[in-house]
Amino acid sequence: MASKRRKLNLREKIKILDELKAGEKIATISKRRNIHEATIRTIRRNETTIRKVVAAASTGCFLSGFHVRDVAILKAEHALLCWIEDNAIKRIPIDTRCIKAKMQQFYMTIKNEEPSTSINSERSHFIASNGWLRNFLKRNSLHNVKVIGEGASADEHAGRAFPKEFLEAITLGGYEAHQVFNADETALFWKKMPSRTCVAKQEKSVKGFKVAKERITLLLCSNASGDKMLKPLLVNKNLNPRALKGIDKTKLPVHWMANKKAWVTASLFKDWFLNHFVPEVREYLRSKQLDFKVLLVIDNTPGHPDISHKNVKIMFLPPNTTSLIQPLDQGIIATLMRMMRTGKHIQTLLVLVHL
Repeated sequence: MASKRRKLNLREKIKILDELKAGEKIATISKRRNIHEATIRTIRRNETTIRKVVAAASTGCFLSGFHVRDVAILKAEHALLCWIEDNAIKRIPIDTRCIKAKMQQFYMTIKNEEPSTSINSERSHFIASNGWLRNFLKRNSLHNVKVIGEGASADEHAGRAFPKEFLEAITLGGYEAHQVFNADETALFWKKMPSRTCVAKQEKSVKGFKVAKERITLLLCSNASGDKMLKPLLVNKNLNPRALKGIDKTKLPVHWMANKKAWVTASLFKDWFLNHFVPEVREYLRSKQLDFKVLLVIDNTPGHPDISHKNVKIMFLPPNTTSLIQPLDQGIIATLMRMMRTGKHIQTLLVLVHL
């Protein structure tokens, strides 16, 4: 009965080569290690290649591999990893086609500059196939993700400089945490369907659907102490939807406004600021026995006009820094979106937008 085939990793092959070099017979090694003599002869025949691969390995993890890989491929993959990390730091998106093309380029460059690094160079021919890419990503714990947010266009220099200006404004104005407010908008596509689904194995595809773009905009506002969360502003496309017929909108849990694109425009923001923000904050600070002086931090979108008010100083975030230093984005809005995805409090909003 034939014995079960055994795979030897590079570490074991090196030990066999060292034993042969020390003068041991092939038959002796075969009996002791329970390896066929033909296998040992093959290892001895490929000694130069095996030792070259081990010497080129940058980490010990390669020694546990079963197959002898082309040294030029190993060096090209190392260069490719550095290239991917560099692009990630620079926030430059790269797809799988770019990765395969770059790998092919690195391999050909290394092979031409160092022909001796390629195993059987006269017969060697590497192709960055889908199979190679799948194994490369798995070996290096890489995965493909969707690029989200505005981080790629963010002005990091301005983002680092703003906190100092912000602190100076607070110090000069003598503001307490209760008097410093931040406002920002977020959109909710309340009819949007998921882009992925689960089907039975026998189903090869699923028919698509027209993407629904029905949305509302929420403007949220809170102070730095976290003690006061103002009543949100909700902007819908319709001012008087059928679902709200006969309902007093002033008793809703939001300030209801409308715009044909459901956006916060400059006029809507000014309305919210003068008729809702100022009265609510004035009453809140009176309850805290604090002077009515407020620092309001907002981003510099066209929908945020520079409104002059004797008790409220508006401070704009530098352009393209929202994704880096906008407090509401990183706290309350992120939490709200997470709650919406899990279905919490979604029913109230769906009623408000006439579902």
